[in-house]
Amino acid sequence: MGGYAEKIYVLVHRCHEQCLKLTRTYKPDAEVAGLGLPIQQGLILKFLLTEDGITQKELTLRLQITSSSCGALLAKLEQGRYIERRPDERDKRGFCVFITDSGRELGQMYLKKSVVVLEEWASDLTEQEKERLYQLLVKLRDGLERRSREAQNAE
Repeated sequence: MGGYAEKIYVLVHRCHEQCLKLTRTYKPDAEVAGLGLPIQQGLILKFLLTEDGITQKELTLRLQITSSSCGALLAKLEQGRYIERRPDERDKRGFCVFITDSGRELGQMYLKKSVVVLEEWASDLTEQEKERLYQLLVKLRDGLERRSREAQNAE
């Protein structure tokens, strides 16, 4: 029985879309809201905790918002001195986004508080199912990254 690659792609993409939709409509509890950080700004800081220097364009794609909306979110984070935008050396028209020390601190606090929400979203799975799904997705990601590197090296 074949055709699983396309089915997996569609399901992963759909899960991603639903998570983003829930993120946009989620009303944070008092503890998360107490940080004074809107969900999408929190997501940006979470991305930067592990991928400091990501491009503004990539953030726009990941959040599935317009570039002007992303720019507005980044401007607010910049005003709070949580991030810095610097010209992208590979694409002079774009910017790379870097987290500051205060942004890292706020991002880590947000990460701890938002984990509770993510656990709720995955509550339909048993612990064993979550672990197995995680292992399979890591394996899939690793294979895709390897293929991507091979394709880049072949160019």
